[in-house]
Amino acid sequence: MPIVDFIIPDYFTRIVTWKVSETNEELLRILKLDNIRQGKYDSLTPKRKREYLGLRACLMALGLDSTVKYTKEGKPYVEGTYNISVSHSHGVVCVGASSFNIGVDIELERDEKINTIKYKFIRKDEFEFIPKGEEKDYYHILWGLKEALYKIHHGNLWSFLNHYRVEPFQLKSDKPIVCWIIDEKASVKYYAYYKKINNYYMTYVLNYE
Repeated sequence: MPIVDFIIPDYFTRIVTWKVSETNEELLRILKLDNIRQGKYDSLTPKRKREYLGLRACLMALGLDSTVKYTKEGKPYVEGTYNISVSHSHGVVCVGASSFNIGVDIELERDEKINTIKYKFIRKDEFEFIPKGEEKDYYHILWGLKEALYKIHHGNLWSFLNHYRVEPFQLKSDKPIVCWIIDEKASVKYYAYYKKINNYYMTYVLNYE
């Protein structure tokens, strides 16, 4: 089973990253879907089938035999005590499960694309703390952090420039990064982390309140 990363940030949180390199048939043998889940799988497009199997594999690795449901805003959830967050990127699936509210993001390193869209999600005050020569890492991490913040807030605030702010940080994956979600009523602080996994950037945000 190609689990490429498994972390336990705290007693209540687990995050698994899985590279979906098996064939569909191999994953189906591993997962042993019941009739309802097999029917769900059969109804999907080829791309969605791969994502679905990757999601089920991650849940199995996390010890969760749960059916993933979605709110009207599109946020995934499972019944019980865990909150979950899901991210897909170019054959890799990342799933976080926590007793706290959690947002995760996994992104393939794509320098040209991230450089093209940087002004759409990086604020002026964020550009100011990026060290020269380290732009690539900072751009990818900032994008992932804001995607994770967007997910943790159920996608209700859409502007990555106006609604999400990241305080200055260093490229140390074991150090928390302070982030803010800003709306018309209040600013709420969150703590986030990142990890480089091969040529992917994984970021996650937890709400300990």
